[in-house]
Amino acid sequence: MRLTYLDILEQCFHDKFRGYNKQEVDTFLHLVADDFKSMAEDLKDNDRQINLKNEEIKELKQNLDELSQQEPETRTSPEVEEELRTLRKELGEKDQLIQEMEKANESQSNGSGAFSQLTPEILKEKAKKIINTAKQHAEQHKANAAKELDSIQEDIQKLQKQKQQLMDNIRATAVEHLNKFKAGTQNGNAGNSAQD
Repeated sequence: MRLTYLDILEQCFHDKFRGYNKQEVDTFLHLVADDFKSMAEDLKDNDRQINLKNEEIKELKQNLDELSQQEPETRTSPEVEEELRTLRKELGEKDQLIQEMEKANESQSNGSGAFSQLTPEILKEKAKKIINTAKQHAEQHKANAAKELDSIQEDIQKLQKQKQQLMDNIRATAVEHLNKFKAGTQNGNAGNSAQD
């Protein structure tokens, strides 16, 4: 049978002639119950933390799996996707602006206009560089997520070790208190026998 702190706290002993001092026994039981309660709460806290970390690991693994299953071109975070959409829109607007300016510059046949050196090929090349940079950022986010996953797994292992240590401490404390109690019971019985 597993004892809870309430079992210890509510334990009553029958009065016997020349038995134990009831106040001392009650005080001792309160101390044992408080120790027990504190350790049980620590165990619950550790279990909650382990569960939270397990959930985080599950989410990170799921995100990592999703990223690894995507095609290389689509392996980008939502932020990067949004940035790419914005850049594509800007590129389209600038293409249109260039075409309008080229039409305006056609009337100036000398070709020394400010935009005469910008060509769609140059703009496309710049857009490719921007897209490559965005992909590099996405890869960096993925690497950071993997590092965070490793860190969380290490934290879980530490918490599991702490939990085991707490369990060992609870057992040791309970055994120690039980042995003290048994020793006190045997000494009290021996004292009673000697006086009779």
